[in-house]
Amino acid sequence: MEKRGIVILAGGKGTRFHGRKQDVMFHGKEIWRHVYDKAVCVVGEGNVVVVGRDVPGGDTRSESVMNGLKRLKNDTKRVLIAEAARPLVTVEQMKELLDDNSKSASFVMPLVNTPIGRDGKYYDRNSMYDLLVPQAFDYSMLKKAYETGKYCDMTDETRVMYEEYGLSPHLIETEQNLFKVTYPRDIAVLELIYEQMNLNGEKVDE
Repeated sequence: MEKRGIVILAGGKGTRFHGRKQDVMFHGKEIWRHVYDKAVCVVGEGNVVVVGRDVPGGDTRSESVMNGLKRLKNDTKRVLIAEAARPLVTVEQMKELLDDNSKSASFVMPLVNTPIGRDGKYYDRNSMYDLLVPQAFDYSMLKKAYETGKYCDMTDETRVMYEEYGLSPHLIETEQNLFKVTYPRDIAVLELIYEQMNLNGEKVDE
């Protein structure tokens, strides 16, 4: 089996959260550790890098991702980029992305609201998705793209792959458990999703 690695982004300052959300305790452990424990179940402890713990976070998301990619073992073939702020990601979802044969793959959800541009232009929500994390990539291609120095402040790695190689991501529709904690009020939403997953018999914790 090809070598796989996981980079977990947990180095943010939490400006909108008014603190380091990754360190908030949630059901007995910090939010970031929920993601880490599942990542270890998938690829083993030796090829999981937590940015903000194992390596420093950067000034931008792109710098943080690059710091994580550099720390992975050189024989890594496929990499999953995860976020500590999405602690309800499941082992099954991580495996699904890592098993995907696409050079670039991401989870998505259909939009539920009407999107409107800042110029007042309306867009058809049925033709659009909400792009989520985690995402998975060919490790060497993503690393080489970042090493060009052209992508210093990107909000999403599928965009990096698209800009550098013209590769559109394989999009996989998923569930609301990939909800991202951004504001303090989001912890209550996270709790509701957690409870619903337990009621449905889904494996929330490993």
